[in-house]
Amino acid sequence: MTTTAAELHKIESLIPGIEFDKAIELFGTEAKLHNLTLEEITGKHYRVNSPFGMVEFVKVDAQAKLMISAPSQDALYLVKESIEHLIGHIDINIPPQMVWSGDFTAGVHPPNFLEVRVVRTAAFSSNFIRVTVSAKGIERFFEGGLHFRLLFPKNPSFEAHWPYWDDKGRTVWPEGDYELMRPVYTVRQFDKAVQSIDFDVFLHEGGPTADWAARVIEGDTVGLLGPGGGWIPEANYLLLAGDETAIPAISRILESSLEGTEGAVVISVSKKGMETPIPLPEGMSLEWVYRDAVGHDGLFEAAKQIEIPDIQEAFCWFAAEKKTAKKARKHFRNEAGFKADNCYIAGFWEEA
Repeated sequence: MTTTAAELHKIESLIPGIEFDKAIELFGTEAKLHNLTLEEITGKHYRVNSPFGMVEFVKVDAQAKLMISAPSQDALYLVKESIEHLIGHIDINIPPQMVWSGDFTAGVHPPNFLEVRVVRTAAFSSNFIRVTVSAKGIERFFEGGLHFRLLFPKNPSFEAHWPYWDDKGRTVWPEGDYELMRPVYTVRQFDKAVQSIDFDVFLHEGGPTADWAARVIEGDTVGLLGPGGGWIPEANYLLLAGDETAIPAISRILESSLEGTEGAVVISVSKKGMETPIPLPEGMSLEWVYRDAVGHDGLFEAAKQIEIPDIQEAFCWFAAEKKTAKKARKHFRNEAGFKADNCYIAGFWEEA
């Protein structure tokens, strides 16, 4: 179904504390990192088209007015939050919040928020717990993006308070004792009959979500924001590479790949004995890389050694620690010849 201009949801704000040219430079760089293009319409008007909506930048005096349009409130919110997250990490003196106007309702939860109930948890390997959650309305997580944010109280002694929109279009997050954890996870499986999804939590020392998964019980409630972030690539040949944080997404992609798809999977784990069952289809190879022997970059080095029959008919999917992902992006995009439409490279976490 084609979305008309009248059906689009829209929101806009001036970007505070930054001049137009600097904003264009920063967002142009960020667009490239996400395989997107910042298109110049005129010298005072730029835009980025993403799978979730369109972002436009218009020069107003010396500032940049940012306008977002999307086919749904969910998509509008996803794009807005991504942009605010980026601006919040720019190392210049920018006020922490923007003032929005447009299509939003103050006092309600974000449109892509859903409170869900934990149905069960089950360990399926030595280092992963599978969590199943269910709720009416969870069907939107069956498609439209592989990932979501999991929301739960940082302090387990306090009842969850969920985010809401204020009258300036800003998301108000609980603070103090009611602060929420907001990690990103992959929808590993879903069950339409019982309206549930599964996600896999990697168990590691000092991991807040791992601690949560170990103590959560049937009937507990948590929040989800999403879905968003990537989808199932389709190509004659798949190169899939990642560390433990990427195993759920890689497994989902492998199980969803078309019959006859060929390719290679490269996975990095801390040491031998920490491997996890992988649903490897016929025609796909699997290589394990052990960080105690080769470090984080061993994943990238192994992946770039894979001989790919035809770059134009292949898809490169790579997710790992941010510094490693940056090296992979430079190689596969700038040297190997992959383009924005057949390459996804992401830093899923950052080493301290």
